Amino acid sequence: MKIDFIKSLLSKSSAPVAVFGNGISGRAVKDLLEKKGYAFDIFDQKDKLFCRKNARNCSLVITSPGFPPSHEWIMLAEEEGKKIITELDLGMCYAMARSLAGITGTNGKTSLSTILSHVANNMGLSSIALGNIGYPLSSAVANGGTNGKIIFLETSSFQATQSSSLFTDSLLWTNFAPDHLDYHKSEKEYFLAKLKLANACKEASNVWVGESVISSAKSLKIPLNPNFKVVRSLTEQEVPHNLNSSLKSIPQLENLAFALQWFEHCGISRYQFFEALDGYQLEPHRLQKVECFDQVSFWNDSKSTNLASVLAACRSFSEKIIWIGGGKNKGQQANDFAKFLTPYVERAFLIGEMSLTLKECLGKRGIKSTACKSLKDALLQAFQSATQKQNILFSPGFSSFDMFLNYSDRGKIFKSLVFDLKRSKQATTSLNINHLQVSY
Repeated sequence: MKIDFIKSLLSKSSAPVAVFGNGISGRAVKDLLEKKGYAFDIFDQKDKLFCRKNARNCSLVITSPGFPPSHEWIMLAEEEGKKIITELDLGMCYAMARSLAGITGTNGKTSLSTILSHVANNMGLSSIALGNIGYPLSSAVANGGTNGKIIFLETSSFQATQSSSLFTDSLLWTNFAPDHLDYHKSEKEYFLAKLKLANACKEASNVWVGESVISSAKSLKIPLNPNFKVVRSLTEQEVPHNLNSSLKSIPQLENLAFALQWFEHCGISRYQFFEALDGYQLEPHRLQKVECFDQVSFWNDSKSTNLASVLAACRSFSEKIIWIGGGKNKGQQANDFAKFLTPYVERAFLIGEMSLTLKECLGKRGIKSTACKSLKDALLQAFQSATQKQNILFSPGFSSFDMFLNYSDRGKIFKSLVFDLKRSKQATTSLNINHLQVSY
């Protein structure tokens, strides 16, 4: 659907726009519609339901990522002949940007988006990172934050599935692994949602894809445009020795390779790129060291919601780790976790909806595992089982929504628990020392 057609629908009808969802995307749509002076109604399954009368009386529907194409409200709107667009489509109508670079992939999208924006701004190229990162395109447009800027737009498969007018100037597709199979009907459908973004890029030669995308396309027997450019991950030897150690993990080396390719395409040298990267800090909850005491290191990777991201984190350690994982299932198979984590995990402490299933599957692979009643319980037992100079990795691999508000809430709680554990350990040590002194 062309942008001009959407704008025409909005301007020619006095009927209200039906907005599905009152979350981050829905509120972003509200902000932009208010800015442009269009009437709207927000429908949410908790507050206000959408019915056939609403479908008949609205001008069009703007849906949020949480509403799959099979949702009854979307099907109802389609039956009444209404056009259905996304928050991204609305934002695209009014984004007066210098250029738009789409960022997609199973893992690493947020980090790559922020790396690109950080380097661009340090190079004097005004830019902004938007989208699935937590700052929707429509919100930024409503606030006038996109005019004349380079937009680095993190785009999920949910958004890609239903977007009708997201045509990027360049597209970086970092990697691919099975995920979101509770939303998409199959791995192939999930891949095709990502491919839709790549094929919608204005120039196929401005599409960069990772090696796992190529291998998955071959496995799924899906042809790719031969003009797409393949990006190989950097190695630790290929980056400056003084680079922040957090950027030398396997996931970030892949992100750096993509960012470097994009900037080299813009005429910026490798030296200039790494100079401009100075001062960059990773987004919270992505493989960050929280604390180390009693020679045990605690790592927070709460943003991990699939097997591929857990594996990438595990490969960043030279020795086997103690893994804290689990959560709400997204259609992923516990057997796959057990199979691929076996070389990296010494012991596992499991939480959430998947804990018992994971325990059984890991046990069959000879990994001693414990299903825990809470994250606090898992952390305590993991620490008690650790030997000196060991790493405890909290990389859940599943959705957070069975126990937490989101991955950020989950990560903050984990960090807080680590600090509580350290204080408790120090207090116990202090009490023991004082007791010894008194006795003596």
